[in-house]
Amino acid sequence: MTRSRRWSALALLLVPAVLLSVLRGQEPSAKEKGAEKKPSEKWLVDRALTVTPAPAPVPALKYRLFPMISERKDGNAVSMYLRFAHARSDARKKELQAKPEQWNKLPLEKLPLAEVKAFLDGYKYNFRQLDLGARRTTADWNYSLDAGNPIGLLMPDAQEMRMHAQMLVLKARAEIAEDRYADALHTLETGFAFSQQVSEGPFVISSLVGVACASLMADCLLELIERAGSPNCYWALAVLPRPVIDLRRGHEFEQNLLEMQFPELADLNRPRSPAEWDAVLRRVRQEVEPLAKIESERLQPMKPGNGPTDSAAKSPDLPAARRYLAEVVGMTASRIDAMPPAEVLLRFLSHHHHELRDEVFKAAYLLFAQARSLFAEAEKRLKSAPDTEAARLSVLFLPAIRKVHLAPIRIERKLAALRVIEALRMHADAHGGQLPDELDQVKIVPVPKDPGTGQAFEYRHGGY
Repeated sequence: MTRSRRWSALALLLVPAVLLSVLRGQEPSAKEKGAEKKPSEKWLVDRALTVTPAPAPVPALKYRLFPMISERKDGNAVSMYLRFAHARSDARKKELQAKPEQWNKLPLEKLPLAEVKAFLDGYKYNFRQLDLGARRTTADWNYSLDAGNPIGLLMPDAQEMRMHAQMLVLKARAEIAEDRYADALHTLETGFAFSQQVSEGPFVISSLVGVACASLMADCLLELIERAGSPNCYWALAVLPRPVIDLRRGHEFEQNLLEMQFPELADLNRPRSPAEWDAVLRRVRQEVEPLAKIESERLQPMKPGNGPTDSAAKSPDLPAARRYLAEVVGMTASRIDAMPPAEVLLRFLSHHHHELRDEVFKAAYLLFAQARSLFAEAEKRLKSAPDTEAARLSVLFLPAIRKVHLAPIRIERKLAALRVIEALRMHADAHGGQLPDELDQVKIVPVPKDPGTGQAFEYRHGGY
């Protein structure tokens, strides 16, 4: 077997192994070794590859997938990206939304290359600005959070960034189709940096849009790696920050979302008259009511007595609220008895929400493999919480944290799997085109572990 031999059977070799457990998402277990099984949890979509042996480039960091610090210039990238919207007509926007996504669904060999290149040529200014913006030092989205009502804040700008990501992918795919691999990798470098900048908005949704953009870049990189004669991208992948998209900013912002939406709940220790407590409760209920209608499928119907105009003294949750303040918060009976009913309910809402919030978010500070069971426990507790006004509030304000965390770990697993494949290509190049029998036989570069499980990827081959 020569070094140039193309592994036409690599789909069979790696889909049941590296790509089965990573790109489709089945979690490896002892029972699964040797027997294919329906995945219990969808991580990603199947993607079989046919690749060739390839050595590391010389110099090793000839290609990069993330800009160096020294390449970044002072300035805010976001203002550059948002300027695009003012420089195009509605017809242009419609074209940008439809054509790249449509073309990116086609296999490379079916890409109408002449038409695509003519289309891309019309957006040279945009690509130059994206290239420069991805190498700016900051990405400040400058949302007016001090205006109050963060839940009502519209974010069309974040969603529009998906369109720019599709454009970058189309450009890279056209470059791959012409075997211009250095150009394509530079475009993907811009794309990964752009994706991280998109994720730097304060909300979890900002991070998820960044994940979606980065995932498009990773899928495009799959196509490059599969091309005969493509450079080995192991070290280019190693350059990427880990994680590519960090959810910490969004998580910590949204942990205080309740108080941002209802500032009075951050100031419950300020003395108030019974009428003032009633007014605070009424304002909270009035703002929650329309949110509850939007999320009606996730919530049980509101119990009579908990509406905005209902008296706090007649709330069906008042006995549970008093017990909670005594048994969980540790307040004395005399203090609870001295509180107006609205104060009892508001303190119950706030403390109960913080308790459930921390149960949900605490696992986010652990590695995903360690956090999975805690995520499941937190979700189970949230779903099984007694039907009270406090529990309804938490359901409204807490994200589905396990699903949120699945998004970035999907791309981390995908990128790690690609690095495994590139390590195998590098090993085969150094061993006459031969694949190793075991992954731990690959010594030429470190082989990454599965970020989702913390364990080695499953691997076996069919005799090559």
